[in-house]
Amino acid sequence: MNIKYRETLPDHLFSHHVESYWHVFSDEQFTKDPLEMFLPTCTFNIVFIDSFCMVRCNTQTKWIPLKPGAYFIGQTNTVLSFKSNNAINITGVRFKPFAFANLIKNPLIDFNDSIIALENIFTLEKTSHILIQKIATESKAIIQEQLINEFTDLLLSKTMFIDETLRAQLNFIMFRHGSIRISELFEEFNVSKVTLHKHFINKVGLSPKKVSQIWRMNRILQLRKEFPDINLTKIGLEAGFYDQAHFIKDFYAIFKTTPFKFFAQKSNLIEITNLNISKRFTHQYDPIVA
Repeated sequence: MNIKYRETLPDHLFSHHVESYWHVFSDEQFTKDPLEMFLPTCTFNIVFIDSFCMVRCNTQTKWIPLKPGAYFIGQTNTVLSFKSNNAINITGVRFKPFAFANLIKNPLIDFNDSIIALENIFTLEKTSHILIQKIATESKAIIQEQLINEFTDLLLSKTMFIDETLRAQLNFIMFRHGSIRISELFEEFNVSKVTLHKHFINKVGLSPKKVSQIWRMNRILQLRKEFPDINLTKIGLEAGFYDQAHFIKDFYAIFKTTPFKFFAQKSNLIEITNLNISKRFTHQYDPIVA
């Protein structure tokens, strides 16, 4: 499958909320072999689609049809795939895990493993609808990026406030690649287990334990990319798994397959996700200082 991917950093004004703007283009139809697009990374996405397609997470059997437009993708606990009878452009804005804590009133766990029309979550003005159409169909990268900046500005205009404690708690987990005891968070931030769990579920969509598990698995992908000749048992040890059975169990919980089968497959998704993971863990998505 011929897939082209590009990614740019957001305007510095939005870099506290946004990791990157990205674009995927396929000049082939992908019906027999669906386009796997999203692995769990503890991020949110808003996507702009230029033609009809279908989407499904790999825990479901039914494909959901999507018409051209803008959609919100909540936290993914498993792989999300697209398929289409036509060539397709998918443009996206990838948001940091704390970005919607004060923008969406509903508990964010309600949107997990879901792709929802943007107007069903946010009140969109006429200007936003016009921008959505232009973003989805614009072929010039520079112009498209300018349009995304305008759209993001409108979306975040209600509040640019960030829950700094939540961000610090998430960074505490990420800086350790998920290899922590959750009790360390209670001690570091002087918060109870119940309070922390409830806050994460409502404002991130995932429990602290799940965030830790996902970023630990992301670390596995990063290590496999960096050291392809090292066996998976040693990679598991490097990521903090001292028990192979525990490693395989946690891996299966995220990817719904064993590490050996997962890395045996050839997937555009793995390459793209590894690029994102590497940037995230090396602070390349940190806020931009103007």
